Amino acid sequence: MTTTFPYAGKSFTLNLAESLQVINSYSEDGKTVYIEFLNGDLKGTKMDVPFKWKSLSDGNFLISWQEADKSTVVHCDNFEHKNSHAFYTMMDGSFFVMEGSIEPTKDF
Repeated sequence: MTTTFPYAGKSFTLNLAESLQVINSYSEDGKTVYIEFLNGDLKGTKMDVPFKWKSLSDGNFLISWQEADKSTVVHCDNFEHKNSHAFYTMMDGSFFVMEGSIEPTKDF
């Protein structure tokens, strides 16, 4: 069983909606995700947060983290099939369900 995130040291562009494109870069040790918003209201925002992950069947990975403002994010990502399902809960109670594509960006 792998104890390090299999995509540690890799970066991916997630296209989750017309108005939401982000780069997620996973640290070499597989414990931190560096996030950069490329468009929308948060364009230019960068953050790094610890994340948890779990391998699921068929190449899917459940990935979750809590942002500094206590908003929560959960992804079900399949890097081989290049798709993402994301669930985002903001502190004001707003809840977003998004899906889209994943493209390799570069090695981190």
